[in-house]
Amino acid sequence: MRIIIVEDEAVTRRWVRKKIEELDINYHVTGEFANGKQALEYCREHEVEVVFTDIRMAVMDGLEFLDELKKERVVQPYKVILSAYDDFHYARQALKTGAHEFILKPEITKEGLKSILEEAKRFLEKSRVPENTADSGSGEAQQKNIILKLIEADCKEKQEILIREMGAYGISLKEKGIVLLSISLSKQEEKYAAAEVAELFMQEEHIDGVCIPMEDGEYLLIYNPGLHMDRDVFAKKLEALLEMNLGAEVYIGSSAGKDGFLHLRDRLRQARTARENRIFFGIPGMQRYETMSVSAAAGDGDLYYAKEMKEILAAVSENDFASAEEKMRGVLLDAGRKTMLPPAYVKALCIELLSSCIQKARTYALTAAEEEKVRNTEMMFSEQFETLDSLRSWMYAGMAGICKICREKCSINQYSLPVRQIIDHVKQNYKQKISLEEVSVLVHLNKSYVSVLFKKETGEKFSDFLLRVRLEESCRLLADTRKSIQEIAGMAGFPDAAYFSRAFKERYGKSPMEYRKRI
Repeated sequence: MRIIIVEDEAVTRRWVRKKIEELDINYHVTGEFANGKQALEYCREHEVEVVFTDIRMAVMDGLEFLDELKKERVVQPYKVILSAYDDFHYARQALKTGAHEFILKPEITKEGLKSILEEAKRFLEKSRVPENTADSGSGEAQQKNIILKLIEADCKEKQEILIREMGAYGISLKEKGIVLLSISLSKQEEKYAAAEVAELFMQEEHIDGVCIPMEDGEYLLIYNPGLHMDRDVFAKKLEALLEMNLGAEVYIGSSAGKDGFLHLRDRLRQARTARENRIFFGIPGMQRYETMSVSAAAGDGDLYYAKEMKEILAAVSENDFASAEEKMRGVLLDAGRKTMLPPAYVKALCIELLSSCIQKARTYALTAAEEEKVRNTEMMFSEQFETLDSLRSWMYAGMAGICKICREKCSINQYSLPVRQIIDHVKQNYKQKISLEEVSVLVHLNKSYVSVLFKKETGEKFSDFLLRVRLEESCRLLADTRKSIQEIAGMAGFPDAAYFSRAFKERYGKSPMEYRKRI
């Protein structure tokens, strides 16, 4: 069994390798990598059966690596996520990328690894393409096995053998101008329905090709474009037939046309990337891979939104958060009209902008609640965001939240040092009993002077500020948790639920329970 380990901590890599190789002489760790990019390059050139990967790594993280691997390979390895974080978000994202196991690093044991690798062996035996296609079941299964083996073939000799076998199983393909299409529909249909419609269409139009169902509702169509029908016309007719017969919107991604059966795996990746572009922008029809671009057509080679990105980053640096948010919204609205952009590029723009805001926020002393908000926003960087609308919603909310923290911190910096210290102390310790006497001692000033100074600089009395901080935290707990009113009162720093409820109603005009029901 050929295994790779993707982990940025060298000690962890060696430790996992040692545990694995102690289990069985047939378990071979053939590669160790510090990030997903290195591992992906290795997988493009070598056969890999089991992947152990960390999540958080520089250059390319584990979730992005698995997502790219899913696009590029038709025969998938058994994928195991190693994480130091016991978090549902990571587990959910791991499952989306096709991971089979999600285990915590502190819980790794020799027995646990043995169980995982035994399960991996069963998975590989079940999913492996049969060597003898004659024993592989129905005609559809035989065709699928031949095509999958052809895509995965890593040398000319294997391809030549498979090409000779294709004719025996009803596959008519020539080497000239091979095109791959990745197709999906907006709703699920009978498993082979789309493939049957596509096959009948190609027969009617006298076009050589084959269409096979894949995983997750995808269809793979490989064909030779005819002289009488170019790629665009072929895709438009096929889309119309599938929509008419199956009653669903059709999303098609097309690879570049190229002679020969070499590099079919790369052309499969192209087709899948192009199809994801159509789904991302919510536009049915075909997207050619070669028409996708991140460079503006102005002729100077600049990337799309390079100028706008510089302006937004400058606004964040200058604490002009309102301008940064406005320009960011303008970019994402305009991106909806730039349908040639790869979805990964649009997401990368968003992450760069949000990362700059997060870096700015972390230049301030953050409270526990603020740090949690920042960390939750960061965790969403690994989200897939299959549509532009979902990416926009996340970006708008994330940037608004982080910019709000920065604005508040920026305004605090305008206060005198004693007032800043008092504000930070309250935000860090609002759960505890806090008094004006306590904070006066903290800043080494007279209590009466502190009272006057605080009101003069902030515009509110110290007691009102303390109450506001506690009530704002209670609002967050009412919205984000299902804890009882009594529990929330204690967590927000109130002495009892009755006092909390009175103060809440005076401030917001409704009881805590009424507030929760209306969220």
